[in-house]
Amino acid sequence: MNYKLLVRQYCLPLVAFFLLLASGCKEEDYASKLGTAAKASFKVTKVQGKVNTYLLESTSQDAYRYQWDFGLNEGLKTGGASIEAYFISKGTYNVKLYAYGEGGYDIATQAVVVDQDDFTPTLNNATYQKLTAHSWKLDAVGAAPIIVGTEGNPSEYFQGGSLADCQIDDDYTFSFANNAFKLTYRANGATFNGGNVDPNYNCGTDRSYESAFTFSTAVEGAGIATITIPNTPPNRFIGVTDVASNNYRIISITDTEMVLRSGKINEPVHTMRFVKK
Repeated sequence: MNYKLLVRQYCLPLVAFFLLLASGCKEEDYASKLGTAAKASFKVTKVQGKVNTYLLESTSQDAYRYQWDFGLNEGLKTGGASIEAYFISKGTYNVKLYAYGEGGYDIATQAVVVDQDDFTPTLNNATYQKLTAHSWKLDAVGAAPIIVGTEGNPSEYFQGGSLADCQIDDDYTFSFANNAFKLTYRANGATFNGGNVDPNYNCGTDRSYESAFTFSTAVEGAGIATITIPNTPPNRFIGVTDVASNNYRIISITDTEMVLRSGKINEPVHTMRFVKK
């Protein structure tokens, strides 16, 4: 047998196969086929005649689509090459522009410094005006002034019951004075202890306080407005001391009744019915 001829017959196809494989695995320059990547940049101009309002204008190169982040923890906003940004509170906001080109996107960031607060939208809000029109107390007449559960089932853990004597005379007053929002809680002698204060579920020491608060029409979950207060329970609270957090949502409000829900959507929630004092 001619072994040299046999080896040659097998080797030539193998060489051709590996050459074809090598050429097929050659790295492609896909980026150049897509196009040029964007280079993001923008300028900021204060809008005359509008409080705390700024015009954001893209000066990006090779961009065809834009998204803006105003630094308000509200996520990205789709817009054009220019957009107006409004800030209700003074502070420094890291504004970002996402500029998209055919070959990729780029991000530009600028700090926008706002020198003053603008409380006009809050003070003119109908829900806020009802909230601050008078003091509020828990509904001592209703069958279920406080229920406890989850966002999906607000009465899952506790379906309600009568109030303790020391809860009936508690009152909460929301106000705005001296360019500041203030919440005043008066226990009038004793505060009802929740499950996080000894003795549990009994009248305890007076925990009256004054605190700042914030009001927002942004709501996560059910509700029409959000109230937040600093510090943590039981040092600060509305309604009961063992709320999951000091995030409260106004579920509904009229001139005489308010339903308030403590806790975020992933936390245990207390849904509380208040009436005009």
